[in-house]
Amino acid sequence: MFLSDMNEKQSAVISKINISDDFSRRLCDMGFIKGEKVICIRKALFSSPILFSVKGSEVALRKKDADKIEVVL
Repeated sequence: MFLSDMNEKQSAVISKINISDDFSRRLCDMGFIKGEKVICIRKALFSSPILFSVKGSEVALRKKDADKIEVVL
């Protein structure tokens, strides 16, 4: 399952990040790391962007970026 597949108010744990560029480093700095709990707070119309809570912060990601982060419920 990917971050983009999560429903609002659903929580999961990050299992894999499939991004290999500088954006991966930025995600890591924001708290998106393997083993971290993430909560889907809100989805915009057409599911982009999606607002997540991770490590006490709220971060909005584009759907195409959320499609590259795998999670387990």
